[in-house]
Order: sequence, then C-alpha cells, then structure tokens
Amino acid sequence: MKLYNYPKNMLEEYYPRQAVWELTLKCNMNCLHCGSKAGKSRERELTLDECMDISQQLIDMGLKLITLIGGEIFYKKDWEKIARKFVDNGVYTNIITNGYNLGDEQYRQIKESGIKQVGISFDGMEESHNKIRRNNNSFEHVVNAFKRLKEQGYSTEAVTTLLDLNVGDLEEMYNLLVDNKVDMWQLQLASPMGNAEGKMNLLIDPAKVVYITNFIKEKNDKGKIRIVAGDNIGYFDENEEYIRGYNKNGFLGCLAGKYVVGIDSVGNVKGCESLYSDDFIEGNLRENSLKEIWTRPGAFAYNRNFDVTMLDGKCRTCNKNYICAGGCRQLANFTTGNCYKSIYCCYPNAKN
Repeated sequence: MKLYNYPKNMLEEYYPRQAVWELTLKCNMNCLHCGSKAGKSRERELTLDECMDISQQLIDMGLKLITLIGGEIFYKKDWEKIARKFVDNGVYTNIITNGYNLGDEQYRQIKESGIKQVGISFDGMEESHNKIRRNNNSFEHVVNAFKRLKEQGYSTEAVTTLLDLNVGDLEEMYNLLVDNKVDMWQLQLASPMGNAEGKMNLLIDPAKVVYITNFIKEKNDKGKIRIVAGDNIGYFDENEEYIRGYNKNGFLGCLAGKYVVGIDSVGNVKGCESLYSDDFIEGNLRENSLKEIWTRPGAFAYNRNFDVTMLDGKCRTCNKNYICAGGCRQLANFTTGNCYKSIYCCYPNAKN
C-alpha cells in the first residue's frame, strides 16, 4: 500500500486524506483474528449507484489514498467500477484480498479497475497461516497469488496480523516474501475484537513489540523489501524512525477522524474502519452526506478534542505523550477498555 506523506506540521483543518472502505462483509474465510466477524453479507449493503455517489463525495473532499477491502472484496459485484472511479480521479487506489479465489475473472477485474497494487493477507508460514485462516489450503493460494500477480506486472503487498502463534514465523516469512519479489510488507498487531473478542491469549506479549521493531529496522536496512509498522506498533524506541515508512519523525498520533475515515458496507462512517464497535459510528451515508458527518460539531471527539490530560496509565506521565497522544485508539480500546491507555507501547522511558 502506498503511504501518504503526512507533514509534521499538519493543517488545522481536517479533511479525509485517506480512507479504508469495506465494500462487503461477505467472505470465504472465518479467521481467528477477524475484527469484523466477516462471513455473511450485511443486510442491505450499498448498491453500486450508492457507492459511486459516495466515491464522488470522497473525491470532492480531497481524498488522496483509498484501500478497498471486505470481507473478501471479490464478493462485491462491480467493485472494479468503484475502484476505477477513484483511479480516474487521481486517487491512489489499492485493494486487500485473502488471495483464495484469485482466478481469471478476478484478474480481469483487477486489470479493468486500473489499480497497480494488490495487498494480500499473509499470516504466517503454512501451519500458522492455515490455522489462523481456518483453511488448510489458504497458504498455497496466497503464495500462488503473489507469484501470478508479479508475473502480470502488479506491485504486491503482504499484510500480516501478528498473534502469539505467528510472531515466531517472521524470519521465514521475510525470506518467502523476498524470494517472491513482494514490494512491501505491513505488520500490525491483532486486537481482541470480533472473532478474537475476549481472547487475550491469542495476542502477543507486549514485551515482544521490541523484537518486532528490531526486526523491521534490521530488514529495512537490507533493502530487499520495504517493511512498515502499522499504527498500533511502536512507539519511540530506538527504531522509531526506521519503521514508519511515511515519516521519519515517527508516529504522530492516531489520525482517525482527523485525516483518516472508515466506511462500512452499509454506509456507516467511523474515524477508522478498524474501530469495530458501534460506539464509534459517527453517522450513515444513507442519511447524511459525508461532508455533513465529517463537519458536524462534536464529530470524532475522541481525537479532535484530545488533550494529554485524558491519557491514563503510563501514557499520562510519558514525555512523548504530546506527540503520540497515547498511540492507536483501536488497540488501546479493545485491550484496556480505554482509548487513552496503551499497554503495547515500547518506549523505554514510559513507566507506570
């Protein structure tokens, strides 16, 4: 995925520079970590005409980058027409798929969409990946998808959600991705939501985050593949400037509802599509325009009205709290029940 370059001194006026849009909840997998519990379509998912209208709204508000996801995106009829609208209007557009059903028809759609990059969920070597995906053939399909996409000239990205059972696979995964000439690899931490709700035992130990940032820095130094830490990994250990990809100044705080927007398949708007709770829904695009939802007084208050006095735990007294603002709201909320209390920060000077 291309990463939009957010300047250090951001504009005060918020607008949705980047979006993640779940086009359908229908999926052919039932993954251990799936935050949205994907499987069946939602009732009354957005029609193509509605999607095209919403696409235009995003374009009109200055969108720079969009990632289209599912469920499994290929279950959304005419998804390529939605993607094409963004591409034709200068928005950098990519998709994320689990790679299982990539056949001739799907490659035709990818070509017609005009996108240049495809992200594939890759959650470990064969045993780990198949266990997480609950499908004994998933790993084989993923590897074949990387190969075929590269043969057809597409840029490829691996997206890995880290749990306790796959973090030990990182070295082998790196070698496989390098061998398959994958261009980019995004690592992110799983949260106890959706299928993983209440299952803290699935998550990695917070103490292992330093291992992950060391791994990313070490491999990026080799220059064989670009590895980027998701916004819920870090912050501010000695590796910070080497793991962000888009900003060597390091993590600048959660951007949900400030410069990032999430939309689900029935038109609900959240600051981030990873905030899988109705508590974070700001409005619905069948009832109000995106501009109305985005500019409503009090919207996205958890970030737009943030003040360091809202922080809790070790974040409250940390000398970097005015920069990172407590880190990823999603991971904090689902691991501690508090958006402003991070237990996964690896900054060595942050102490309870």
